[in-house]
Amino acid sequence: MRPDEELHHFDARRPPEYTGSYGKKTMTYRERLPEGCPPDGAEEITAHRAVYRLVRNNPPTDDDFQSQRAENLHRVFRRVTECQARGLSVFADQRDAERQTEIPRLRGLAVCRVDLGAGAGRIQKTGGSSHYTWWPYASYDIPTNCRMVSL
Repeated sequence: MRPDEELHHFDARRPPEYTGSYGKKTMTYRERLPEGCPPDGAEEITAHRAVYRLVRNNPPTDDDFQSQRAENLHRVFRRVTECQARGLSVFADQRDAERQTEIPRLRGLAVCRVDLGAGAGRIQKTGGSSHYTWWPYASYDIPTNCRMVSL
């Protein structure tokens, strides 16, 4: 089944929870993930850390935390894996996130700081600078853990 066919069975704005397992531990993610996703190299978030995300709304809402795949059901991604397309792009450095707003298609977006802790999901460095992909667990209330840092 192609990734876009699989996605026709649910509302992309509120995808169903997906349960995957690593060893004996079972986790439920916000979005249906392909087999082997998150990859083995993604680390479990167990301690506090802050990441920065571009958002459209102030204050941020759940709509600001949709994956590229959820926002673009039929798009073919050429520079990221399907697994990355179903995670959330975040930055470890606030300045790197703010620099993204200089890209024409991202102008007008703001930056929020998301405080992650145990139970937030899994994360992996996936790009240059301080870019990471985050696969949040369904139970993690992202907007509650987010505050605006740059408008």
